[in-house]
Amino acid sequence: MLGIVVVATDIATASPLKLGVEGRTRLALTVFNSNLTVVRDQRAVVLPTGEIDLEFHGVARTILPPSVSISSADSRGFSAKQQNYRFDLLNPNSLLERFVGSKISYSNFLIQEKGYEKILREGILLSINPEIVKFGDAIEIAPAGTISLPYTADELNTSPTLVFKGENQQSGKQNLTVRYHAAGIGWEADYALTLEKEASLSGWVTIRNQSGSDFAVDKLLLVAGDVNQNPGVPKMMEEVQLMRATASFDSDSPVASAPGDYHAYRFPGEVKLLKNDMAQLKLISTDNIGYEKSYRLASVAQRYGNQPAQKSSPAVWVTIAGSRGSGLKKPLPAGNIRVYERDKQSEIFIGESRIGHTSTGQEIDISVGRAFDVSANRTQTSFRRFGEREAEVGYRIKMTNDKSEPVVVSVEEQLTGDWAIISESQKGTKRDSMTYVFELKVPSQGSAELEYSVRFRW
Repeated sequence: MLGIVVVATDIATASPLKLGVEGRTRLALTVFNSNLTVVRDQRAVVLPTGEIDLEFHGVARTILPPSVSISSADSRGFSAKQQNYRFDLLNPNSLLERFVGSKISYSNFLIQEKGYEKILREGILLSINPEIVKFGDAIEIAPAGTISLPYTADELNTSPTLVFKGENQQSGKQNLTVRYHAAGIGWEADYALTLEKEASLSGWVTIRNQSGSDFAVDKLLLVAGDVNQNPGVPKMMEEVQLMRATASFDSDSPVASAPGDYHAYRFPGEVKLLKNDMAQLKLISTDNIGYEKSYRLASVAQRYGNQPAQKSSPAVWVTIAGSRGSGLKKPLPAGNIRVYERDKQSEIFIGESRIGHTSTGQEIDISVGRAFDVSANRTQTSFRRFGEREAEVGYRIKMTNDKSEPVVVSVEEQLTGDWAIISESQKGTKRDSMTYVFELKVPSQGSAELEYSVRFRW
């Protein structure tokens, strides 16, 4: 009977094995656009055989507990049967909660004739937020002074901790990998496009770490694409599947591409992501890119009644060629793009826009603003109704160009319902079910006009 008591006492008082960050051998992060990260934290540890409790310290404060898993590189190594997440962290409120109903001390310094004198009072803590303390027969609310506690509550942690209970069948050193998802880390791309005879493009990624934890990452993978996530519990493709599919473009580039639905960008070497910090990494730098500048005037044709004259300027667009021969041979993640125009004397910022995820070979359309020296007058010249569900509308568009070179403006008329062009001063093109486009050539220091009529039925 005595032997049983001793064994029970040993088990009850046995301390869990602590795995701190000093044993870390590898830290890999896969960061998604959606402000979510997959962390793979590998640590070397020497374990005895049998039932073991492990405390895994140094995890992200924004960890998503349902996503946690632990695995050993050895098939007979540690296997978890239960896992707990301790997030009751050490702070003034959590510490005081442990002493409700217990004796605590308050100290104050009072000015006396010979200097300061420390006054110490002891009382029973009845409640917190604010503190309600019983000093003898008196009860005080939020008493002044510095609180002193007799001991520190052992169950409180200074950082979030994972606790694993399981069995180990292989003694000695082994590598354990803990994988989990964490919120608060996201990334975005930013680009600078400089226009001369040809264009040059540079791009950087900005990683924002708001997870409350520092990371010294050995393997960083940024994933672009729309990954499905169920509300509350993230659901995403496995990192190991993604890595198996990736293939590098070239040895000088940090970019890796995954065929299928996502693109991954791998950055070699150690990357430090400090909490509440932004880290920027170079993504792309390439020259000799073909591009075109265009002018587009988009207007809506009114089918219900008279429409006043409209004065406006066409939008200026820059289009990067989508062919592989253009010089841009890599997929680009979504991000902001700033456009500059350079001549022999200066470089000027001409506008910015946002691009979506762009695959290799896809054209990139960038809206940079509105033309200053090109203007349009759009006038409704006629409106006739035929019964309750049919009308004919006519328009005249006059374009004026004060630039020193001729321009071509794409006049994009937005037409809804059942419509048909019945007359036009120059031939246009039906782009889709609601857009009819005229390419209007406007001479330098001059103007040009076009007229058309359309019939609507509804």
